[in-house]
Amino acid sequence: MWQRILDYFHHLREPVQEHTLLTEFEESLMLIVDSEQLTNNLLSKLNELADVEKALVYLADHIESLHDFTLVDKADQFASRLPNLAGSGIIIQWFRVNREILIFEENEEVTDYLRPELQPFLDLDINMAVPLISMDRLIGIVFMEIREGPLDEIQLANLQVLSRQASLAFENALLFKERLRQNERMFRAEQLAMMGQFAAGIAHELRNPLTAIRSTIQYLESEFNEGSDQRNLAHGILDEVDRLNNIVGNLLSLAKPAESNPQEIDIHREIERCVNFIEAKAKSQKVTLDTDYGADLPKLRFDPAELRQVLLNVMMNGLQAMPEGGTLAMKTSYLMPEAHEFISDGRVLIRVEDEGTGIPADVRQRVFEPFFTTKSGGTGLGLAICNSIVKRYNGEIGIAETNRGGTEVSIFLPVR
Repeated sequence: MWQRILDYFHHLREPVQEHTLLTEFEESLMLIVDSEQLTNNLLSKLNELADVEKALVYLADHIESLHDFTLVDKADQFASRLPNLAGSGIIIQWFRVNREILIFEENEEVTDYLRPELQPFLDLDINMAVPLISMDRLIGIVFMEIREGPLDEIQLANLQVLSRQASLAFENALLFKERLRQNERMFRAEQLAMMGQFAAGIAHELRNPLTAIRSTIQYLESEFNEGSDQRNLAHGILDEVDRLNNIVGNLLSLAKPAESNPQEIDIHREIERCVNFIEAKAKSQKVTLDTDYGADLPKLRFDPAELRQVLLNVMMNGLQAMPEGGTLAMKTSYLMPEAHEFISDGRVLIRVEDEGTGIPADVRQRVFEPFFTTKSGGTGLGLAICNSIVKRYNGEIGIAETNRGGTEVSIFLPVR
């Protein structure tokens, strides 16, 4: 009899404890704006709510990977076995439409439909997926392995409340991250303008003396015998003068870009021209060039010469990152305006991915700064000019790390 009474009171306490758990979780979210810290907090509460063996949080990234949902905790032991989830893929599309907790064993028909993309998660014994919905949008998915199942109605209800709280918290974190990036872009734009004015003054002062030096060395070179040390020395000086002239030209381009000639272009045709241009160099380095083009991409209004300048600069950087060989991939896709709140118009996304050693996070933040370079003999102007060109067309360019540790450059160009 006494045992029955104790069991009854224990049953009454459970909802109170779970309510306290949810209240504590909601309060703890108010001060957290870091996605990984939020993930750790969420996993802790999930373990208290249900017997969770593992949980993997995928989030939409507003800038670096607008097209994909990526795993938050890259250091997770399973990260290398899990892919990004494409925004146009069947998993993301299904959750955008249905917006409900999916228990795989109870929904075999849906599970079979999603299996082509779901299989890596099934291989890890994941048996449940919980969508994160905020502001009527899918911003993430939590994949979980529940050891003891099935969950009862109270646990499922609490899980839904927990997911709503987590969704708002992750949304705030993403908005905070976006605000930081906007501030960074504003600072970069101001820095670029200041550097441009400074560079223009130096470039104009250098160009005339360099022209005189080149003319003089050319005259002296003609006076020396063919093959003589003096002639070879003069030729070497001419090469260095030409290199300086090229730097001066880049400085002027950064400060006062040449007049653009935008016209309607086929993006895939321009990429193919760039691929053909670097094909010989790629072959000599044992680098495979791979293209994956999205279907029915709209035409863009862009100066084709400027677009090729951007693409070639990015592709050559990719080749330089793989001296021992690898794959350089060029991918395109179309991003619909309604797919994301920060986009008011449709955009074409061009991604260039290499399999090099990658770029450290602290260096990635500075690669678009004028004169910043990690290359021996580099000027640090290539990506700064690329950024300047893309910005003139109201586009965006960003750099991220790939799943395999290489580098991915994403170029977003508005359709107009």
